[in-house]
Amino acid sequence: MKLKLSKRLVAVLVILLVFVGGGAFLYFPRGNNLSSAVAATLAILNTDISAQKGNGDFAPALDGELLASGDVVKSSANGRAVLTFFDGSTLTVETGSIVKVTTLNRLANGGIQLTIEQSLGRTWASVAKLKTPDSKFEIKTPTSTASVRGTAFETIVVQNPDGSTSVTYKADDGELAVTATAGGQTTVPANTAVTVNTNQQAPATAAPIPPGPSLRLTGTPGLGYAVIAPTGTTCGSAGNKQEIPGCLVNGDVVTIREPVAGRYVLMMTSATALTNATVKIDALRGAAVEGTQTFTRTFALGDLVRTAFTYAAGATQTVGALEPAEQITSVCGAQATGRVFSAGTIDERYNLLKSFSAANKNTPVSLVVTDAEVTASANKSLTTDSSQPATVKDLKITIDGSGLHLTGNVVTPIGTFAATADVIAGPVNGKLVLRLRNFTAGPLPGAILDQIQTAVESGLNDFTNTFPMVVRQVALRSGCLGVMGTTP
Repeated sequence: MKLKLSKRLVAVLVILLVFVGGGAFLYFPRGNNLSSAVAATLAILNTDISAQKGNGDFAPALDGELLASGDVVKSSANGRAVLTFFDGSTLTVETGSIVKVTTLNRLANGGIQLTIEQSLGRTWASVAKLKTPDSKFEIKTPTSTASVRGTAFETIVVQNPDGSTSVTYKADDGELAVTATAGGQTTVPANTAVTVNTNQQAPATAAPIPPGPSLRLTGTPGLGYAVIAPTGTTCGSAGNKQEIPGCLVNGDVVTIREPVAGRYVLMMTSATALTNATVKIDALRGAAVEGTQTFTRTFALGDLVRTAFTYAAGATQTVGALEPAEQITSVCGAQATGRVFSAGTIDERYNLLKSFSAANKNTPVSLVVTDAEVTASANKSLTTDSSQPATVKDLKITIDGSGLHLTGNVVTPIGTFAATADVIAGPVNGKLVLRLRNFTAGPLPGAILDQIQTAVESGLNDFTNTFPMVVRQVALRSGCLGVMGTTP
């Protein structure tokens, strides 16, 4: 039987309804059943991140990409990304870095065995406390290996003009054991650093990190907050993230060692009503305060609010005045830049984006949707045409850092089958790219799935150039998706 799926059904299957009338180019690899429960999830903070899967070639990486043993991530001079492992540990990959996931195993007792090879650049590791004695988290470099059981530290690999390599480890929390390839081991406690060069044995002791500039944020107890750096990395009590290099969370206090200059977004939420809740921002040099600002607001239950401030480095650091606070609908709204389209139906906000793009050139814009909105829109648009050989019902879409996850039932003349699919997204050369992963539909044979693939690819090629934005970043977060960029 030849299956002739309608374009609408196909679009639903691949979450095209997220961008009603919008554009996407779809890659459709079947048979890849990797899940975030056993892999590392990649979040793209700036474009120009590429990944090599196994023995394949390097290709542009997308937000939500899953990496396993043997996979490599490479960032350009402009690229930044964060790898999140299934135990909650993260590795921030800064510009000009190359890292390989040499070993990534989930142990039967819930532990993790992870070895990263870092051949170049700068990374920041925030390591969750290892659960079992046989768990490990280590970073191997050309000169040495750092092993931890729960800590936060920076690894900087530099190639010298003479061809040798210098590697510096800076511990901000916990303790490192650094073993040099040439012999010897150095214990690196918090607030100390050690450098190991090619063919050099490990130093006897680590050196203290000299006091320098830092940002300190102090929040009212009960107020969850997170700060988003100009680089796109996040740190804070809300979400318990420590992605910003040098950032530590200690209860209601967040500190950032050697912060980069620029605009910092502050996102806040409260699980209870709070009157005159505050977040105080101090720019410190050592223990001396050089600049300060305080945000104050009364929060109702469930409020999600964002503001921003500009931090300037220099002989005297400054913290600029806080921007007017605004209520947002999702955590993706906190990262959104420029004119944000997040209100109204998905159809309405997309049409507003198109009109705005036509009238405003080279202007920052963002489109934000939640998984509840996408699910409602998709189910409303499902076809009930009895002449079609297949229909979809009970569609549900959830979103997290590893993608959009679709579940539903496909009703055909030969039966009703449970269907699932995962979708990841990202920009490639300024265009929005969607990639379908782990697509299943009960016992439907490969020939039918291939027909779906053909229909998808022919239908979506027409939309590739119609999305009204030069896409810079796609953010997949818990419960929402944001697309950021500029108008053409």
